[in-house]
Amino acid sequence: MIKRSDLNFLKNILSIHNNELNLDYLTNVLTAMEHNEDLAEDILDSFSVNQFKAKTRMLELINSLDILDNDSEVIIFGCWYGSILIPELSKKIKRITAIDLDENVIKIAKNKFFGDYKNVEFAVDDIFITERRRYKQAKLFINTSCEHMLPMNQWPYWENLECDSYFAFQSNNMFQIEGHINCVNSPDEFKNQLPSHFQVLLQDEIKDERGTRYMLVGKIQNG
Repeated sequence: MIKRSDLNFLKNILSIHNNELNLDYLTNVLTAMEHNEDLAEDILDSFSVNQFKAKTRMLELINSLDILDNDSEVIIFGCWYGSILIPELSKKIKRITAIDLDENVIKIAKNKFFGDYKNVEFAVDDIFITERRRYKQAKLFINTSCEHMLPMNQWPYWENLECDSYFAFQSNNMFQIEGHINCVNSPDEFKNQLPSHFQVLLQDEIKDERGTRYMLVGKIQNG
């Protein structure tokens, strides 16, 4: 029997591609779930209604600033599988660098989900330890996993950026979820975790049954 969660998964896959069936992507995802049964629920969760709403809203905020073009490079911290962000962003920019600590999710994203995406690079790494040359010219830094890591004002490489850049960050107040080590209780508390030279241009929040997700999008004022 088809479960409601399966229908939501298919609906969200379609929505990512403007209601046109991308059979290759769907096949890649289903194959990854089949070959990684221990992570099948985790993969399915990356397409959940809550994930889809939050990441889609983040993309809407980014798009409203009209800052990206086909020469732009984007960095994604804590990318997970990249299920929703990568298919949307990769169509309009030069390059995505997607980084996560979890080797298993990077292997699936790189080899199963997006093996044929030529403008996406994946890395297993701790962003607080390794500086990458891609950072210096990145137009946009995305982190929808701020609750999983140290505050962004502790990232040591902001001062090394060489171009006008923007940020799009997301956190939440879901303290009860395993792995959430840095939740916040409000947008203001989230803003206090930003470097002093960050200017918030847009903010929003989305509630679900577990709590509230907070979004901050803005400009990195260098120099």
